[in-house]
Amino acid sequence: MAKIYDNTKIRLTNGEDIVLKDFFHENYPVFSSFASKYIANTDLCEDIVQDIFIKFWESKQTFLCINTVKAYFYKSIRNSCLDHIKHEKVKDKYVEYKKFRNDSIQFFWDEIIRKEAYSIVYSEMNKLPEMAKKVLLLALNDKSNEEIAEEVGISTSTVKNHKYRAYKILRKKLGRLVLLFMSLKYRGMRYLN
Repeated sequence: MAKIYDNTKIRLTNGEDIVLKDFFHENYPVFSSFASKYIANTDLCEDIVQDIFIKFWESKQTFLCINTVKAYFYKSIRNSCLDHIKHEKVKDKYVEYKKFRNDSIQFFWDEIIRKEAYSIVYSEMNKLPEMAKKVLLLALNDKSNEEIAEEVGISTSTVKNHKYRAYKILRKKLGRLVLLFMSLKYRGMRYLN
């Protein structure tokens, strides 16, 4: 990089000459420090400042005095840092969107499968004898056999018998879907009569 600036002079409109190499060495640490107020990554700050020096050298713009040159650098460094920050935010949003989208798609399919499975199982449960259906629904709502017996007004052993028969009927009609459903225990579907 230093070869680009060797002996290169920039004439200002006020008649001064800037030796680019000297200007670079005098101001590079200050400009890098300025960039670090926006971005914490030191290497990235140094890259931004070097890029601005290259753009300055290639631009062939005319400047009134050294202060307008420095103002150009500060403004360009700030804008480059802000552009980088915006770009990082966009990247972060995109990553977040992709994660959300993937989670959403997975959630979407999981919900469809869950709803369809529940619909099939509850449809078959509605065909059970009334007491077996009532006992099974209470069991699916995490009620113990004793709580079910007390609520329905039957003995604990009768609750166990109703559950056993209901599970046996459902297993026969639904096969493995019953096992899946019983493991999911979806509590939100209480729309049965």
